[in-house]
Amino acid sequence: MNTVPARPAAPREHPRVRGLLWLVGRQHRAALCAGLVLVGAVAAYILWMRADMVGYLRAHGIEGCAQRRAGCGPHSEAYAHVNRAYRDPLLNTGRLILALPALAGVFLGAPLFARELESGTYRLMWSQSVGRVRWAVAKLALPAAAVLAGTTLLSALYTWWWRAARLAMPDVTWGTAVPFDTTGPAQVALAALLFFLGAAIGLLLPRTLPAMAATLAAGAGAQYGLDTLRPRLMPRATVVSDATGDFGRVPDEVFHTSWRGGPQGQLTPSGAKIPLERCLSAEGGSGTETCFARLGATRRAYEELHPAGHYWPLQWIQAGICLSAAAALAAFCVWWVRRRPAVKETA
Repeated sequence: MNTVPARPAAPREHPRVRGLLWLVGRQHRAALCAGLVLVGAVAAYILWMRADMVGYLRAHGIEGCAQRRAGCGPHSEAYAHVNRAYRDPLLNTGRLILALPALAGVFLGAPLFARELESGTYRLMWSQSVGRVRWAVAKLALPAAAVLAGTTLLSALYTWWWRAARLAMPDVTWGTAVPFDTTGPAQVALAALLFFLGAAIGLLLPRTLPAMAATLAAGAGAQYGLDTLRPRLMPRATVVSDATGDFGRVPDEVFHTSWRGGPQGQLTPSGAKIPLERCLSAEGGSGTETCFARLGATRRAYEELHPAGHYWPLQWIQAGICLSAAAALAAFCVWWVRRRPAVKETA
């Protein structure tokens, strides 16, 4: 009786990811890995610092004491320690997170196409069966997803830390770049905008280093423009003093939780506003008072501010502006690649 020897089992092959996304990941693995390490380190630092701060606040019973009309009372030294120990780490971490979208635009977005166009390797891809549009979408999709995932995580963690810290640090105004641009959807949308801005600049300036420099300058301009535009995205609320100029009737939490720094001045008997800056040219306090008197102002003062209820609407309005611009830039990148004339190989 003949027997057939059993064949050895073939080793199981692990499925491997291949294709455009795999290629894009290989091309940018150094930058993606560096970004992953950076995001992980910042996230761990936020978790550690928040836990330490909240533990101190609870141990000394000073959670939200700055918002109470009675103040911090006997806990004033503990309250001062919180500001000394955690204020600078909070703000410096916010500044680092604010720089991450710019870094994503410079080191991921700008070289994305510029390096391909500079070296000429795009010709090989365009000569294959892969279409230009598919190539452009794959080049944009993976880095964009990585940037959005990282910024979403850090934005959520920093928002969590800041919401716990703001009750003990009322002078950290929520409308400034830190923490506004580092919390909520505004941070994620800003990262998307600067990434696609870098990609578009890399197509228009097909040299890697010039594209990176131009992206850095354009990103700084975009952030400055957002800071300038933000106070005008929603009408400010106006608070008015009593007849003696005292704002004592205004609840403390209005000033403590609002984004101040808007126009202020005095009112006429009819309620018209006379801005303070109109009389600042007069030298000395008496000169300013004389100016207001000459313009017919009463002693009733006013101040325009954004109350705490404007925080989330402003976040979504700014995020919508950034995402709309990012979508337009992404569409431009795909259109540009599709319309770019083919370059003939030289002998």
